[in-house]
Amino acid sequence: MAESQWIYLFDRNNGNRLLYATVLEDGQEMPDNATTVVCPDGLYDPYFDESSKTWKGITKEEWEAKLSVEPQKPTEQQKRDAQTQIQLAQLMQQNKEQATLNARLTIDIASLKKQVAGDTKAAQ
Repeated sequence: MAESQWIYLFDRNNGNRLLYATVLEDGQEMPDNATTVVCPDGLYDPYFDESSKTWKGITKEEWEAKLSVEPQKPTEQQKRDAQTQIQLAQLMQQNKEQATLNARLTIDIASLKKQVAGDTKAAQ
């Protein structure tokens, strides 16, 4: 029976941040950006310290502090852009309605021409 082992992959391009854990099947080669050292629960934003062969991270409070950034108010340009997008959507809807009306009127005109042509022939 094949032996399997959990490994933890980290991103060397991003401070050795934890990417994900996966199972390494018997016969598979372990990637060079992986370790068998278990990443402990309770670490926030974990990264692997290759020199000490340990996982390190920040506290929950530090992690929450990083996330609690004041929401940014939109700039005047962003507001104008949003208003322009609304106007564009409204104009597109009006254009669609106008195209539908034009199609109906074209059908009505064709029908009337046909009717007039029929009445003219009947009168002769």
